[in-house]
Amino acid sequence: ESEALRMLGVYKEFLQSELAIPVLDGKKTDSEKFAGAVHTYSVEALMGDGRALQAGTSHNLGQNFAKVFDIKFQARDKSMQYVWQTSWGMTTRLIGAVIMTHGDDSGLILPPRVAPYQVVIVPIPRGNWRETVLPKAREIAGLLRQAGVRVMLDDREEYKPGWKFSEWEMRGVPLRLEIGPKDIETSQVVLVRRDNRVKAPTPMDCLTDEVKVMLETIQAELFDRAVAFREQHTRRVASKDEFIGLFVGRPGYVVSSWCGSELCEAKIKEKTQATIRNLPLLPEPASGVCIECGEPGLTDAYFAKAY
Repeated sequence: ESEALRMLGVYKEFLQSELAIPVLDGKKTDSEKFAGAVHTYSVEALMGDGRALQAGTSHNLGQNFAKVFDIKFQARDKSMQYVWQTSWGMTTRLIGAVIMTHGDDSGLILPPRVAPYQVVIVPIPRGNWRETVLPKAREIAGLLRQAGVRVMLDDREEYKPGWKFSEWEMRGVPLRLEIGPKDIETSQVVLVRRDNRVKAPTPMDCLTDEVKVMLETIQAELFDRAVAFREQHTRRVASKDEFIGLFVGRPGYVVSSWCGSELCEAKIKEKTQATIRNLPLLPEPASGVCIECGEPGLTDAYFAKAY
């Protein structure tokens, strides 16, 4: 049990710290848990279309599978006992989670900590730019790499800067660095954030520090934006009619009291296509009666339509 919960914490920390995706950690109901598990825990993320995604799971399998497959170990007292097992994992669905949590109509928006390229440098080809702008762009790229920043210098001559801007926006590179002949004269560059497209003229003499600060800012603000979205799309409902009406669309999380009955859980799923995504790890006292049957509630549960 301790290991299952520890791994759930590892997944939660990774999703929130590295992928900037806030998650709801909790326990699955018996009807939603992994078949054969004693307990199943999951981290649930809310996607931009209002559906929930099970982003990672951790299972306490007890001795159930050990008994089926006759997996034993010799204990300290020399007796043979069935092993105790856990099972936990994340999959490539997290790539989809990043796309659906942070992306927009222009393409990807990648959190800086996991972006293959954190900065793309786009030289502006004007005048004798090969002798002035390009060498400076290469120098900046080298300095950023020395500081641990993952950089792409896009010096392709067959594409115009505007085309490159659009391509790297689609690919989700967190920060674009534009440098042209005028920037050389003023000893500055222009930094453009992918998440909000804000442009920031930045002096070259403090460029490395500014880039690193800006990348951390983008990482933090992507997470904050996703948290705000989740809060805006989480509703607490006590009325059965309102509950059913909300699920005509994809409202996000709907929190309502549940009596603990698998029958009520199944009826809700049949009427709304929504399932209990998680029960809180520390069960919250029910805020009212069961949203389905009207009997005293056991706990408040998080319902959502899910992938």
